[in-house]
Order: sequence, then structure tokens, then C-alpha cells
Amino acid sequence: MKETTRPECTHWIGAEARHCKEADGVRQYIPGPRCPLHTPAALQGKSETQPGPGWPIHRKEAS
Repeated sequence: MKETTRPECTHWIGAEARHCKEADGVRQYIPGPRCPLHTPAALQGKSETQPGPGWPIHRKEAS
């Protein structure tokens, strides 16, 4: 049986010449898995986008 591992943040910390490797709160983004400190918004100094209602609210039901 294959052991599952938690994803780690793959953000490169250049000043320390290493990857972050934090495992708590990691989510998948286009550039790869990121911890809350290294999300694309956090790196730009912006707050995280709040989740919206998604596409079902815009779906028109067949009459």
C-alpha cells in the first residue's frame, strides 16, 4: 500500500537558497503547491480572493 504524503510548499526562498517545504495549509495553485505565506496574492501583498458562488448560480434551468 502506497503511503500518502501531505503536499509541501514549493516556493523558492532565494535568500536562503531552499524551498519553503511548509506542509500546513498548502493548496494547489498554477505555479504549484503553496502555503498561506507564499500564495500568489500573498507574494504581491494582496489579500486572498474570497470564494464566490460558482457557476451553478448562473446556470439557466431548462423550462
